Amino acid sequence: MKQSLQRKNYRLDVAKLHRAQKHLGTRTETETIHRALDLAADEVELAKALKELLDKGRGHVVDATSDRA
Repeated sequence: MKQSLQRKNYRLDVAKLHRAQKHLGTRTETETIHRALDLAADEVELAKALKELLDKGRGHVVDATSDRA
C-alpha cells in the first residue's frame, strides 16, 4: 500500500496518547498514532477472519493440538 502523508491537526486526549505511547513503546507521538491506527485496522481484519473461521465450523472449535478427540 502506498503511504501518503499529510499534515493534520486534531484535538487529542494527551493522557490517552501518552498511555498508548507507553504501552506501544513508541518514541514519538506521530509514531504512536500511526501504530495505534495500524492496530485498530488489524483488529478489524482479525475479527472478520475469526468470524469467517467460526462460520465455516458452524461455531464448533476443536483443539487440533489435543490428543483427546
